[in-house]
Amino acid sequence: MNLAMTEPGMIADDPNTNNLRDVAALLAPDRPLLITDADEVLFAFMAAFERHLHANDTYFNWASYRLNGNIIARADETAVDNPQVKALIADFFEQHTRTIEPLEGAAEAMAALVAERGLQIVVLSNVPAPRHGDRQWALARHGMDYPLIANEGAKGRAVAFLAARTNAPVFFIDDAPSHHDDVAVHAGHVRRIHYVGHPRLAELIGPAEASHLRARSWDDIRRFIEDHLDDTAT
Repeated sequence: MNLAMTEPGMIADDPNTNNLRDVAALLAPDRPLLITDADEVLFAFMAAFERHLHANDTYFNWASYRLNGNIIARADETAVDNPQVKALIADFFEQHTRTIEPLEGAAEAMAALVAERGLQIVVLSNVPAPRHGDRQWALARHGMDYPLIANEGAKGRAVAFLAARTNAPVFFIDDAPSHHDDVAVHAGHVRRIHYVGHPRLAELIGPAEASHLRARSWDDIRRFIEDHLDDTAT
């Protein structure tokens, strides 16, 4: 989920930040790499966030993908202002990062790709840095105990930094078209998979033009990765 849309233009320029170098040091140079987002790719963010909004007398009006301008106060049916949106997001992650439910098929597909195809996996999430430990705990709880980077803003530079550590194929999964655009600029050789777990959100977002695949399920994702690995092996 592209939570950076509440702060347009934020880019983490320094690859030393948010444990990126530490995770990159773990990567093997001869194994394929999957770099995956978490919210709406591994975890059902939107369903949990809507429950949080309702508990705080607000709701999402589904007018567009952006959070700013689309969170409505029930008391007067007006859009919540940007500082309140930021506070709602911060409160959500503080209270619920450990309890967001996983998306169907994610853990199983990744485990199979690791066991059968030797993939190494990194989770590149725009979860707030103070919630890094909570997200890592949730990943482990649901059978997805892979290295986690708490990213800030755009993802292209971080993906390029990680992709440079392997000579094998690299794959990137995200729900936000803006991240696919950025990865295409900074790491054009990476195979980009657009996946949005929430069906209504997927329809609202539409396709990511810079992606190589618009996936509808983790079965689609697994087949795409396997087929590409087979093609590059011949």
